[in-house]
Amino acid sequence: MKNIAEIPFVFIVGRPRSGTTLLRTLFDAHPNVIIPPECQFIVNLYPRYGKKKLWKEQDILDFHNDLIDQWLFDTWNIDEDKLKAALLDYVGETTYSTICKVVYMQYVSLFEKEEVLLLGDKNPGYAIYTRLLQKIFPDARFIHILRDYRDNFVSIRNVDFELPVPTLVVQKWKYFYKKFEKDSRSAPEKYRTLRYEALVRNYENEMIKICEFAGIRFTYDIFDFYKKKDVILNTYPPGYIHSYHESLLNRINSKKVGVYKWELTPHQIKLMDVTVGFTAEMAGYLREYRGKSYWLLFLAFPGRFMAGMLTAATWVVDRFPYKTRMAILNKGPLFMARVFLAVFKPKKYREMKDVIVKKK
Repeated sequence: MKNIAEIPFVFIVGRPRSGTTLLRTLFDAHPNVIIPPECQFIVNLYPRYGKKKLWKEQDILDFHNDLIDQWLFDTWNIDEDKLKAALLDYVGETTYSTICKVVYMQYVSLFEKEEVLLLGDKNPGYAIYTRLLQKIFPDARFIHILRDYRDNFVSIRNVDFELPVPTLVVQKWKYFYKKFEKDSRSAPEKYRTLRYEALVRNYENEMIKICEFAGIRFTYDIFDFYKKKDVILNTYPPGYIHSYHESLLNRINSKKVGVYKWELTPHQIKLMDVTVGFTAEMAGYLREYRGKSYWLLFLAFPGRFMAGMLTAATWVVDRFPYKTRMAILNKGPLFMARVFLAVFKPKKYREMKDVIVKKK
């Protein structure tokens, strides 16, 4: 078996609801690959532990305690005692990247594994941190899932992930795309863009190319992931899969391609096309509206401004002291989710509050 430090890493990034979970599942269904659910602990814990070369026992214990407090880490279902024991084996001289890989190796996949030859991570938000991740894992490769910005908005609007403001969502899509393209210029051989539409329409050929890019053999068995339906449903909280990832229960299909054409109004499409501008064609998508309208630009401004403010806020928070930043990151997502529900889905928000009161 390979030394853990020598196992390569692949990162799947892109906007939420773009097919990142589908690609993550295809990889995790591979007998030589481990990719847990998303948790951004690599970037979050880097400011405190990233430059550490000599790990004392207390350093390991501190890292372990900080790790289990991370947002979404509980979805990994890792035995904490086994995790702690595995980490303590690395007391002494080692790197942050190796410590992170030890954590990933503790994840118990739903799919049977042979020798682990590749570790992976699926985090949409990592699209803006690829340069840092490349610094931590010099040999890492990055796959950006890109989906039509209009279909992407429709999918986001149907879940509780983000504010359902068309111009805000499209402006963030535009920022993620440009940031990934810019970062890819530093090492183009390590970056690959995969369009969602190509993946679901021609999944066999696309996965053959993606497996080659990631450095693993291709196997047809990965397309049988949906046969784990019962296991998947029993692993996650009731209703979670049906609400957010129902596609994992079925064969790959392309029925969601172009859904915006009957889900959105002509006015919404125009606002999105005005917001994305020439970036749409750069990314391989055709705008339906290419005209110039100062009125549409005016209407698009609030959403674009909010997207800019969120980007600036991320930049600022990333530069806060470690403890302050972690307090924000650990409490922020839940706070934003509650605000979103209170404003856009008050009925669901009241139901959630009733459940909390009953538990108390």
